[in-house]
Amino acid sequence: MSASIAFACPRCAGPAARTATELRCAPCGLEWKDAEGALDLRPAGARSPTDADPWPWTEAVARDALGALERGAPWKQVFETALLALDDERADHLMLLTREARAAWLVFLESANGRALCIGNASSGAHVALARAGFSVVLVDRSPLRLALARAQGRALGRGAPQTVCVAETERLPFLDGAFEVVLQEQGLPQARTPWASPSSELLRVATEQVQTANNRFGYKRSAGRRGDFRVPGPLEYLRGALFPPPGVRSLAGHRAHLAAAGAARVRALALYPHLADFTHVVGLDGAPPALMLGPKERRNRAKILGQRLGLFPWLTPSFALLGTRRDAEPSVRLERALEALAQRTGEPRPQLEFAQATRGNTLLALTHLPGHDPREPRGRWAVHVPLSEQQKVQLVQHHGRLGLIRERFPALPVPEPLWIGEIEGLMLACERRLPGLTAPQFTGDTRVAARMFADAARDFATLVMRPARPFDETDFERLLRARFEVAARYCAVPETARRLAELCESVRSELLGARLPLVLHHADLRSKHVQVTPEGQVLGYLDWGPSELEDLPYFDVLHLVVHERKHEAGLSAARAWAIARERTELRPHERAALDDYCARLGIEDRARRAIEAAYPVLVAAMAERNWDYSRPRWLARQFQIR
Repeated sequence: MSASIAFACPRCAGPAARTATELRCAPCGLEWKDAEGALDLRPAGARSPTDADPWPWTEAVARDALGALERGAPWKQVFETALLALDDERADHLMLLTREARAAWLVFLESANGRALCIGNASSGAHVALARAGFSVVLVDRSPLRLALARAQGRALGRGAPQTVCVAETERLPFLDGAFEVVLQEQGLPQARTPWASPSSELLRVATEQVQTANNRFGYKRSAGRRGDFRVPGPLEYLRGALFPPPGVRSLAGHRAHLAAAGAARVRALALYPHLADFTHVVGLDGAPPALMLGPKERRNRAKILGQRLGLFPWLTPSFALLGTRRDAEPSVRLERALEALAQRTGEPRPQLEFAQATRGNTLLALTHLPGHDPREPRGRWAVHVPLSEQQKVQLVQHHGRLGLIRERFPALPVPEPLWIGEIEGLMLACERRLPGLTAPQFTGDTRVAARMFADAARDFATLVMRPARPFDETDFERLLRARFEVAARYCAVPETARRLAELCESVRSELLGARLPLVLHHADLRSKHVQVTPEGQVLGYLDWGPSELEDLPYFDVLHLVVHERKHEAGLSAARAWAIARERTELRPHERAALDDYCARLGIEDRARRAIEAAYPVLVAAMAERNWDYSRPRWLARQFQIR
């Protein structure tokens, strides 16, 4: 396949031919050799000083990882080992950088397949998502080591491998005109060193459609380089950045003008909010959807609402994805074509996109509606999930199947109606009925809402009995708890944590054996973000059943909902919120009432309840390890202080 790439000689711009180990220009005789398995297209002697530090990797960790991959080690194992070997700052940066949800904007491309050129940091998860979405990817980076890792990672994953990797940092890209359907250049990565960038005119020369992610010179917020951690600069720092921005950092108007001057016939702009390094909302800035979702908490911020009404969001949003194209026709966007096809498959009216969210779990969630129709009309109100990683595809299939099972076996439990799952426009997607109301975090801090939500959840989840109560025996313990303790200990990466887990395992075993317990349909990740409620707290539905288990421990789901909401509301550590649940003295009346009510409904005696509360961190960790793409370094020790 690589021989068909339309390379161009950077010296004479003529066509160049690729052999097994080099690239050669017949007209002028220029040759480029491989560098650590990547075509080195830089001028002779132009070695970059950044080669020694393939950020956010270190050279030593990167070479160890590359060696392990070449020996056939699985990517998950290699990546987890690397994260443990890096310092916390680099590990946090790397986890942000490698998320496939960095490419959540890909559904707004016009192209659905063909060749994609990705320029920037080869460790970015964006190129993996593009490859999985149907593109043949060519990577260009200034670091041969990062490129070698990306190629080895792709081979280990089985899908998502770049077709060709090239080292280059010349102003003219070494490809013929129109060699690609799409070119991506990621700027504003969460690092101090500005990555090499190619001129926009070059991007549009080699591809019909281009995507650039970039920071806004007037953006009021920046990522601190770890998930969910943002920093608002002080007045002087803000003015300095606005008046003297780094190269490539412009306002929205500046980006539009720059791309138009570079040859773009049309430019579409999306805000990546709250920051391109770590965003959860994709927002249209051209007067077309997706819109910015403003919930009750945002509406209480009068300055924010006033700014939105005055049209300041495009001026102040921290970062953008700019989609430029040489075509001057009206765009035919991939997601819009998918919605049209979904309307045909479901037999419902063709809806309009309203919101788009890039979830923490590497999925793009598109919410639709029928403008001008009665909001109580269910048709066309969809939640469309587009998984961007292989793990999320597995989760989505299970989620969709569980919705059908619940609606058949437990029809009183409110969950979305599954409508369709399959592949459209080269994307796997699942469509379900969009529930009314809002997810519960929009009301965090309102104890009235929390009390009603907890009470409803205790009542609802107590009905999900799959096996009637009977004495909990050794077989139950081995299957439902021992295996989870072993998983948690295997990945905890701290010897003292592993020792304490072994002690806790035996303590929990002695308390549970012989206790009468039913087994239930186990949600496994019941947090307020997965509960849809009214403004009064009445539960309208329970979301995200991908991690669920058919026969599992009771009580954990409601306990997890209460603990996580207390943590989120009060800004507590996971360890402190867990301690409050175990000690019970600081439980609020509505929290205590929900936990007591659930246990009373299922006849769970106090010793069994206390054992499950003691095992809570292990149950959370084991669920995460089964569903994460990789284990977070020292997660149990850091989150729950078990060390």
